[in-house]
Amino acid sequence: MSEYSVFISRIGLVGLAKFITSLRGLILLPILAKTLGVTNYGIWAQILVTIGLLMSFATLKLSAGMVRFLPAEKDKKNIARVIFTVIFTVLFVAVIFALILFLLSDPFAKILLRDVSASFFIKIGAFLLILEALRQTSLESFRIFGQIKRYSILTVLQTFLEIGLVSFLVLSGFGLLGVLIAFLIARSIILLLSLFFIISYVGFALPRFGILRPYLVFALPLIPIGLLEVVIASSDRYVIGFFKGAASVGVYSATYNIGLIAGIFIFPIVYILSPTVFKLFDEKRIEKVKIYLSYSLKYFLLISIPSVFGLTILTKSILNVLTTSEFVTAISMFIVLFVSLSTIFYGIQAIFGRVLMLFKRTKSFLIAFIAAAIINLGLNIIFIPYWGIIGAAVTTLIAYALSAIIIYYKSRQYMKFKINLSFIVKSIIASLVMAGAIYIFNPIGIVKILLAIGLGITIYFCIIFLLKGFGKREIEIIYGVLKFKRLQTKKYE
Repeated sequence: MSEYSVFISRIGLVGLAKFITSLRGLILLPILAKTLGVTNYGIWAQILVTIGLLMSFATLKLSAGMVRFLPAEKDKKNIARVIFTVIFTVLFVAVIFALILFLLSDPFAKILLRDVSASFFIKIGAFLLILEALRQTSLESFRIFGQIKRYSILTVLQTFLEIGLVSFLVLSGFGLLGVLIAFLIARSIILLLSLFFIISYVGFALPRFGILRPYLVFALPLIPIGLLEVVIASSDRYVIGFFKGAASVGVYSATYNIGLIAGIFIFPIVYILSPTVFKLFDEKRIEKVKIYLSYSLKYFLLISIPSVFGLTILTKSILNVLTTSEFVTAISMFIVLFVSLSTIFYGIQAIFGRVLMLFKRTKSFLIAFIAAAIINLGLNIIFIPYWGIIGAAVTTLIAYALSAIIIYYKSRQYMKFKINLSFIVKSIIASLVMAGAIYIFNPIGIVKILLAIGLGITIYFCIIFLLKGFGKREIEIIYGVLKFKRLQTKKYE
């Protein structure tokens, strides 16, 4: 099995785990929307956004340093020492930020949500911040070890735990409190399992904070970048909450989450791509780095382009199934269109951004995201009071497009790799035909939506193959992945 086939196989494994994780949102959306109502759902969405905003500070982005430097390390004792030094550092910092969130919960609820009752839930969210920072840091260890199956299993297990616990507690009448308790329990279990597997693989080592210097030098410049990313992704929720209230946040968040599905595949690609190209680059295998980057961009667009078309056509059908009539508006389809297009630009900048990470040119990220964040926040303040949530979706698209353009331009100064423009055109053509078929089918209800998705996937890939969107070498690689899977299956029969 070629190394390219292994690479694609690992992406597929993480992609499957990420897909299952994304189903959590789709499964929980009708439960939460129909039991919590738009106001409490808006509070829940705002808590998640706030935790995401603080994560860059709470983790100090140290996991990025681990992924950049540890894959080449062979000594398990040194690996253990670095990992647990990072974990204890993250614990200390996360507790500080959780305490700040806890103490400022009252003004947060009054100013940004216009709902004093939200303060109690924000206080509980402070504890969730600590667990999330530790969970994310611990799971990054499996990326360093190359234990992709273990990472995927833990991710899927967390999804099932959250779905089961949230469903049970919410339907038992615990409301938003039950949602928070469910997430606390589920993430505590995953954290403990992660630590157990880490210790069983590399052992335990007491922290030695003096070894953190190179990791901090690499990671600290990424903190404002992480913050700016969250500002771009989430500032619209704060501005909507300030001008329109929690109910509008709830409506926007539910529709926004559907649009995010288009970018679901970028996470597994970057998750596997980063340590792979870092190692190849350090080994001076530059041509291989370029091949991996080119394949990654093509396979991301292969999935994301048709997702934009399909999700846009299916928006109202999905919302009618998953939510109540309060969440469905005349502009829902346009919100999904703009948000899903934004995910494509985010994915593009993420792949081209690997080049800047290779050359440790993190300042370029800072330039891109400062510009995008200023544009995003400024336009949100201007657009949302007049155009409401559709204005927020438009500014999101503008911000992500701007950051992608800047990152693309900067990365090409250091390394250029093949961009298959003819494939992009073929993918758009196939997606248009697919979208037309789904529109004619006009699915109503969950069964017909699933049938429409299956029909759309079949039509899209048939047209891609007819247009020769895949070369001979790529077909051989995919065949190698499938052959490897069959051999693995037979091995355990």
